[in-house]
Amino acid sequence: MSPLYVTNEWADPNVYFNVAKGMVNGKVLYTEIFDHKGPFIFFIYAIGYLISNNTFLGVFMIEIICWFFLAISLYKISKIYFSNKVSSILTMLFFIPFVKIIKAGGSVEEFILCLEGISLYLFLQYFNKNNSIHKPKYMFIHGMLFTAVLLTKINLIIFWVFPLLFIFINILFHKEFKNLINNILLFLIGSLIIALPIIGYLYFNNALEEAYNIYIKLNSAYAKIGSLKKTTILLTLRILYLFIEPLSLFIFATIGIFIFPLKHIKNPLGKYSILLTGISLYIIIFMGKFQYYYPIPYLIFSFLGLLQIANYLKEKNTNTNVYLSIKDMYLITLIIVFANISVSKMSNTRVEEWFFPKDTYASTTVMTNKLRVEIMKEKNPTLLNLGFGLANNLFTTCNIVPNVKYFITPNLSYSFYPQLRQEQFKYIKNKKTDFIIIQEYITGSDYYKKQNPVDRPSYLKELPILNENYKLILADTLTNYIDENSDEIYYLYKKNP
Repeated sequence: MSPLYVTNEWADPNVYFNVAKGMVNGKVLYTEIFDHKGPFIFFIYAIGYLISNNTFLGVFMIEIICWFFLAISLYKISKIYFSNKVSSILTMLFFIPFVKIIKAGGSVEEFILCLEGISLYLFLQYFNKNNSIHKPKYMFIHGMLFTAVLLTKINLIIFWVFPLLFIFINILFHKEFKNLINNILLFLIGSLIIALPIIGYLYFNNALEEAYNIYIKLNSAYAKIGSLKKTTILLTLRILYLFIEPLSLFIFATIGIFIFPLKHIKNPLGKYSILLTGISLYIIIFMGKFQYYYPIPYLIFSFLGLLQIANYLKEKNTNTNVYLSIKDMYLITLIIVFANISVSKMSNTRVEEWFFPKDTYASTTVMTNKLRVEIMKEKNPTLLNLGFGLANNLFTTCNIVPNVKYFITPNLSYSFYPQLRQEQFKYIKNKKTDFIIIQEYITGSDYYKKQNPVDRPSYLKELPILNENYKLILADTLTNYIDENSDEIYYLYKKNP
């Protein structure tokens, strides 16, 4: 996302950015331009688009603000237990595995992690005090953050459920009824500040029902889980997934969930609220369909694990009156750095652009450059992506405003959501876009056998209406450095005169 990079070719942020672009240019979310994520993320990206309409500079600026609040929150959590210097070091250490796991940046999960950090600080601050009174102004903040996540990725609100519930129980147990009412009211007010503008937008554009059908009903069906037995087996096996980042996701997070709250949170309700939150968040993230970046919100517990390890070193040195020595801090730093050193390859930096000849730079670092060059030969081009991947970025680099509702193809199969392909076939028949892209993975023969035939590139390439109305002008083979170094072919078709 950084302006040090020419662009971000990862599929997901390009979807958010170009849906937001469509919204700013008059398209109505869900009814006229489609994605199945919650509405809040598109409003965030719309602000970024207003700052810069053909780069991710605006979104990057929003990210930096979010990261700043996350860093401040983690620093304040550390300050509950450590000195200023140690807290600063621990906060910086957290961002090493974080930067590694976020891929190219800009995911929904990344923003949610920042919101978790703010609420976690407020939760720990409350549960480590003997006073049962909870400041309503903090509940106002929780209400805003909870609702932002509710309207972005609804299942991840589980992070807030147990701590908020136990705060209300604690207030009620101590018979602080006035404080309870004030907290409920401020929580609702905070929620409404986030929800009302979005609900108002959807209502006045007659999109409220469609938003419910897509964000709630469609996603509920998409995330449908199996029996209790199958889900239990799946969750047990997926402990292995934590080893994609073993130090942060497995060791630190496990310590952060099962040891830190029991040792370092004073209020018994607080102990179990954090423990239950960690377990519940693991279940929510790992019980369904999985992507490499889904555990980003789970990283918040790795920070608690880091605090626990630092505290262990502090206690170990108590007898010698050394307060978490610099030697210990260097040791922790080296372990974390070397455990996370294999950061995925990321190219297309501005430095490369400045120093390499233009042709050499473009051909070796911007993966979709050949496709972009062909598309930009057309004045004010329009595009339909029948796949999902790097080609999403062409809407950004070519500054294309989507002109059809289903302008890209999210990971929704024809069997599950046939309306998407049916509408796309109508676009092809009516020659709605100047260009069409088909993506094909170079992989084993069994990969596409699992898919519905309508979703297979071989079927799409032989589609009579496609070959009647469009001509293949480019087939580009490339290696996708963002998504597991997969080899892919992109077929670019141009509309016949």
